[in-house]
Amino acid sequence: MKKTNYDYFKVSGKSSFPKELYHYTSPKALKGILKSNHLWFSNIYFLNDKSEMKYTYSLIMELLSQIKEFLVPEFYEKILARAEYMTCNSYFDEESEIFARLEFYVFCLSTEKNCLSLWNNYTKTADKTGYGITFSTEKLKDSVEAKGYEFSAFARVCYEKEKQNKMLTDTILNFNQKFKEAKNGKEKQVILWDIIDNFKIYSVFLKHPAFVAENEFRIVLGIRSHSHNEVCEFEIQNGIFVPHIEHELPDTETSTTIKEIMISPTCDKELAVYSVRKLANATKHYFVPITVSDIPLRTQAN
Repeated sequence: MKKTNYDYFKVSGKSSFPKELYHYTSPKALKGILKSNHLWFSNIYFLNDKSEMKYTYSLIMELLSQIKEFLVPEFYEKILARAEYMTCNSYFDEESEIFARLEFYVFCLSTEKNCLSLWNNYTKTADKTGYGITFSTEKLKDSVEAKGYEFSAFARVCYEKEKQNKMLTDTILNFNQKFKEAKNGKEKQVILWDIIDNFKIYSVFLKHPAFVAENEFRIVLGIRSHSHNEVCEFEIQNGIFVPHIEHELPDTETSTTIKEIMISPTCDKELAVYSVRKLANATKHYFVPITVSDIPLRTQAN
C-alpha cells in the first residue's frame, strides 16, 4: 500500500534514528530550557523562515500540472486552489477560523553536532555566542510518546527533490482515489480536509535542497484547535504574540535526556564553560558535560 496520512513521518522504530540529536539555540533559550525543564514547540506559522511552507505548496502546483490527467477534475481544482492559496500571505484568516482541526507545533534539531553554518546563525547576533544541546534520541522520543499527544511525528527533514516529488505524488494520487470513491459531498469534504493536513505535515518536513548542510531533524506535535487554549502559551516577539507548546522533559535528577551542552567557538573558553556550569548546577543539571566547539574562531584584524 502506498504511504499517506503522514506515514512518511510517523515514528517507526528507534533503529532508523541517530542515537543523539542536537538543538542549536541562543543564551536566552538555553537558560529557559534548563530552568523550566521544558522544550518549546513553535506553531508552524511562526517559524523564522516564512518561505518554508510555501516551498512545499510550490512543489504541489508543479506536480499537479504533470498529473492533472489522472485526477478527478473537482479534486484537481480544489487541491490546486489550496496550493495557490497557501503560497500567498492571506491564509491566516482561514486557519484561525477552523474549529477542531489539528494545529501543528515543531521543535527543530540537527543530526550534526558541531556545524559551522548552524553556529553562524547564533554567533552573528548581539550575544555573539550560541549553544548546542545534545539530546538522547531515545529518551526524547519516549518523553513525547508518554505525553499522549493526539499526533506526533519524529523524522529527518527531506531535502531530495526526487523523494519529495514521490511523497507528494503518492499522497495526491491516493487521496484522488478516495475522492473518486466517496459516496457524497460530506465524504469528499473530509477527504479534502485530510489531504490538507497531510500537506501541512509535508510543509514542515520538506525543505529546499540548498539547506541540506543543516541536516535537520524535527519533532512535530498536533493539537486540536478547540483544546489548544488549554496547553498553548504565548511569547511576545517583536510585538507579535507567538503561540507555542511547552513540552515537559523527565526529571533532571533521574534522566539523561540532555547529554551535553556545547558552547559555540569563543575567545574566552574558560569563563564561558564556568558560566554554563554555574547555570547547569543552579537548574539541577549537575552532571551534564559542558564543552566548547573545536572549530577555530575567526576574528577580524584591527
